[in-house]
Amino acid sequence: MHPSDISSFPSYLCKAYLNSLEEMQLVYNTFNNLKGCIRKYLPKELKEPQIAYQERLKRTRFDNRFKPAIAGLSGLLSEFTINNDVAPSILAAQNNIDGQGNSLHAFFSEADSLALRDGWCGIYVEYPPQSEEIESQADFIASKRRPYFVLIDRRDILNWRHTWIGDIQFLTQVTIRERRIVSDGDFGEVEKIYYRVLAPGYYQVFEILEDKNQKHQLILIEEGVTSLNFIPLVYYSVNKSALFSAEPPLLNLAELNIEHFQKRSELNEVMRKINMPVPVRKGLIRTAEDIKKAPPIMIGPNSGVDIPADGEFYFAEPTGNAIAASEIRIDKLEAAMDRLSLAFLTGGENNRTATEVLLDSAQTTASLKQMAERKESNVQQAFEFWAAYTGEKNGGTITQDKNLLQMPLSPEATQRVIDLAQTGFISHEALLFILRLGKILPRDFDIKRELQLTGNIEANQTPESQNQ
Repeated sequence: MHPSDISSFPSYLCKAYLNSLEEMQLVYNTFNNLKGCIRKYLPKELKEPQIAYQERLKRTRFDNRFKPAIAGLSGLLSEFTINNDVAPSILAAQNNIDGQGNSLHAFFSEADSLALRDGWCGIYVEYPPQSEEIESQADFIASKRRPYFVLIDRRDILNWRHTWIGDIQFLTQVTIRERRIVSDGDFGEVEKIYYRVLAPGYYQVFEILEDKNQKHQLILIEEGVTSLNFIPLVYYSVNKSALFSAEPPLLNLAELNIEHFQKRSELNEVMRKINMPVPVRKGLIRTAEDIKKAPPIMIGPNSGVDIPADGEFYFAEPTGNAIAASEIRIDKLEAAMDRLSLAFLTGGENNRTATEVLLDSAQTTASLKQMAERKESNVQQAFEFWAAYTGEKNGGTITQDKNLLQMPLSPEATQRVIDLAQTGFISHEALLFILRLGKILPRDFDIKRELQLTGNIEANQTPESQNQ
């Protein structure tokens, strides 16, 4: 382990990082199905035999509702269009925006997923250093040198410093932990950890080595300058704008998911014990010596049990009084998780009134609109950093679909609108505008161009331009 409490090492964890460590671990573990940490959330009971505990762990299944909720929300936020003001170099790279083969939409979908899971993540705009072999503009074009986006997990941004200019925070230093897989021997590989320290205009990369006496040595392995007078790191958050301070928006859902897991384990054990009644022979054993003489019980259709004339044989079953209470608690937990994960929109709660669904839908729609607006701002900042490297005038913007929870028009409603156009009650422009607004046509459907191609221009302005 590299030192995390020595301020002269880049591996130092700042107080803000340490304060959020517990919640970061909780959402990460929940997202990853409690892999490798199930004992932390389902501990051994007092005096529970080890074998019984191990068997209980094997029987308990984690019903992950946290990860699908994040996938659903990030899917909603993926509905955006690239505007015409986006820099040409970004448009040219949109099918491989990160140099790893991910498109612009796929990259920001993953960024949304991390931000929804952890509260925020980082997007670093990297620009490869110029090669000495590039001597002309033709060489530059042939080299395909361009910026690219790097997605950074919140857990890898270890410490930072910032300053205020007016009411805006600007980063003056930040440390990013990097994990690299390097060759080891003829066929093996090993993971090494490096620390990239960024500052306006330059960067350094360090490695920390440990000797046999467990003393650490800081080694500078790379450094360089950039053409920017700021750190091109976007603080990407969809629920709070203050720098590096957003909490996981679905933290409550993760906590409920853990509680649900624990309650289901308890219920499963109660059910298992009730379904395994214990055979009892009454009257066979009267003295301590009788215990040694008592034959073992053989239960089955081809066996019998001998007991004294005044004895009794029966199965002792525990009562199931706790089952109903446990089931009610589990049902309430599932209802709460449904509300937090938008399951009410897909029939996850059958017993809720239309008014309750409408209120929840309105609140969620407002929240998602705020997320969409913050995403537009975050992406615009990433584009601006990109353009600062390339020298283009503007980075450009995206337009996020604000009606994220709006369902597409039903087939019946769609047909009624078409009928109105066919009978002349509405224009062709209005028809296409309504179909696009109703999500029958894609958001980037160009109404004016389509009308020009089909010769159906009926007015100087489309409904779209009239509403701008």
